[in-house]
Amino acid sequence: MTTDNTSTTHASSGNTSAKRSTFILLWIALGVVSLAWWGFESTGNLRRFVLAAGLSLASFMLGGLIGFLFSSHGEEADTIGKVRDWVIGGITTLTIAKAGAIKDTIVTFAAGPGPNEFAIAFGGAVAYAALGFCFMYFLRELYLNPVLAETRRVRGIIEGTVQIDQVVKVSMIKLPASILTGGDDVSDITNPEYKEAAQELKGRLDSDDVKAFLDQVNSAVADGTNLDWDIVSKVAYIQYYRSYFADDDKKVAQARLAAEWIQRALLLNPHQVDMTTKYADMLAVAGDHQGAVSILERMVHQPDAPLVVRQWLGYYLLFVPHRAADAIRYSNEYRTLVGDDTDSLFNIACAYAQAYCEGPGAEPGLENSDDNQAKALDFLRQALLKEPDYASVVRAKWTAKGESFECFAADPQFLQLVGSGGNPGPAPGPAPSPKPPGQA
Repeated sequence: MTTDNTSTTHASSGNTSAKRSTFILLWIALGVVSLAWWGFESTGNLRRFVLAAGLSLASFMLGGLIGFLFSSHGEEADTIGKVRDWVIGGITTLTIAKAGAIKDTIVTFAAGPGPNEFAIAFGGAVAYAALGFCFMYFLRELYLNPVLAETRRVRGIIEGTVQIDQVVKVSMIKLPASILTGGDDVSDITNPEYKEAAQELKGRLDSDDVKAFLDQVNSAVADGTNLDWDIVSKVAYIQYYRSYFADDDKKVAQARLAAEWIQRALLLNPHQVDMTTKYADMLAVAGDHQGAVSILERMVHQPDAPLVVRQWLGYYLLFVPHRAADAIRYSNEYRTLVGDDTDSLFNIACAYAQAYCEGPGAEPGLENSDDNQAKALDFLRQALLKEPDYASVVRAKWTAKGESFECFAADPQFLQLVGSGGNPGPAPGPAPSPKPPGQA
């Protein structure tokens, strides 16, 4: 992907260089032709040469001025537009009412009296005025206007970011750098063992300084200000981590807000892998598991894709109909790459359990119902050996209607694995939530 972009950049640079070379050669040729024309017109007389050159250059400059006015865009058009209208009106008026004065002016540049001399001077004036117009018009359209547009864009970014620069600095003091760069692992932040640290972080994310920063950014966006990657990415990360502390009734709305800001960041840096995985995470939190799977399956074979993408796919595919076989495949790939992983064992168990509950011929690769039952129980046994305290969650949550082990509620082997009685754990769902990719 990077190679393609580099090739495109090189091709674009090559085209620009070719255009520039052609442009320079064209005007060198016109300069040579002009010298030849002035020499021919002067017939070796220095005075006639100077007059011909003076009239040509004056006409060229006048045409260049008109070309400048006609090639104005954007902010220039707002200020120069009226001047352009005045110039057009003035040229029309002078041409009609002051034709004699224009003729007298051109005659002063003629090398001598007579209609022939006037015709030569007039023809040269018109030709060089047209050349001056074309020179300035195409120079601006092909080269200067794009450069000016980029300069204005950068200026807009600077003007927009300078207003919130101080607030950003305060926010960076209040929040850990790992939060503002997306480096923290959500599984660590929300781990019950670190409850005190998590509450402290939640307080920082909801602090007045962070709120002021977000208000400034939202105000800048409402005013149409261009924001750079540094600002947009910080807002995206803040909203992302906020989603993990949101109340259940607000979690989906917060996830959608985070996804919106992550999209803004990806418009500025489309190939940012960490931001892309976080976007998939927010889609899943908002309930769009199919969207999350689509993004992660496009990423999974990229050289820079985190290994954890396979673990996520093994989990999210459990929510997509008739994709249990793919969920198993990705979970096994993840375990092959990183070694034994308890979450992946739970996910594989859930996939086989879903296939068993669907009945014979659930989907290609999972047609053997008895085999699905045996493997679901076997992988669940392996997972519970590593995390036995999770048995209460499996028993209380995973056998509910619509969950992975719904049809195992009365299965003797299942009940023997998970036991009976006890209080359910805190985490519902078909499997423990996958851990977002951090920079451990």
